[in-house]
Amino acid sequence: YNPVKGMQKITGLPAVNSEGQGGLMEVKLHPDYEINGWIYIGYTYIDEDNSYLTNTAYIRAKLSPQNSLTNIELINKATPTVSTRRHYGTRLIFDDANHIYFSNGERGRRDDFPQKLDNSNGKIHRLNDDGTVPADNPFVGQQGVVESIYSYGHRNPQGLAMHPTTGVLWEHEHGPRGGDEINVIKKGANYGWPIISYGINYSGTKFTDMTAKEGMEQPIHYYKPSIAPCGMAFLDPNSTVYPEWKGNLFIGSLSFGYLERVELKDDQVLYQERLLKDLDSRVRDVKVGPDGYLYVSLEGPGRIIKMLPE
Repeated sequence: YNPVKGMQKITGLPAVNSEGQGGLMEVKLHPDYEINGWIYIGYTYIDEDNSYLTNTAYIRAKLSPQNSLTNIELINKATPTVSTRRHYGTRLIFDDANHIYFSNGERGRRDDFPQKLDNSNGKIHRLNDDGTVPADNPFVGQQGVVESIYSYGHRNPQGLAMHPTTGVLWEHEHGPRGGDEINVIKKGANYGWPIISYGINYSGTKFTDMTAKEGMEQPIHYYKPSIAPCGMAFLDPNSTVYPEWKGNLFIGSLSFGYLERVELKDDQVLYQERLLKDLDSRVRDVKVGPDGYLYVSLEGPGRIIKMLPE
């Protein structure tokens, strides 16, 4: 955005498939952006040999003075490509050591991908900021395994956030009919989809009788009915902007159109409050700005709002 020229179009993006739930899904600045100029972008790429097949890709690029992307580098391409147009995931976040964590949904093929390590789908991944695999990733060196995988057994992760005190990765994901989850992500852990779940098929039938199984992680919280969580952010524990909300977790709801405030103690949910529920808009994302204020992205109509304390 330019205060004189208004909104500016950026050119130079790779081909993006915007059908169904796909499209241009994520953009993040490198923590050292002011020094290195790297912008990270997640999107739905089109298979070069068959335009009917898609999956998720992440690139990094720099922005020219002419508002064009330059120096484009591929960070990761999810494989295999499939014909479905749903469950892409596509969230990306940095940790303090400049590793990137990113999500790939299971592409609507729960029986094919999330429990197997030979594919990218239904996983949280971890890479160095240049796209190389960290030597301490949990499955490095294993034959036939995608080495970027950090955790698996996920459905459609639409929120990633680093806990401001522990530095541990938190995630939320869409369940089926019921069973949306908030998870604390552990290295190499299996989060169970679709073997265990608190949800059912959209038709009302069951696909599993199990909500827990040895060797599979439990969510710290699940939603019934589903809220379709989207976007996730922790407020600074030392916030002076919202002193009564210090350290709280904020999650958007697509289904019901509100922002949820979650009070936590360690890894336990103590209290939940629905905010912005009168705006009649799907909440697509929530971020804490450099100024410490909460910014919320809404759709229908598209807006970005800043939350001001009373």
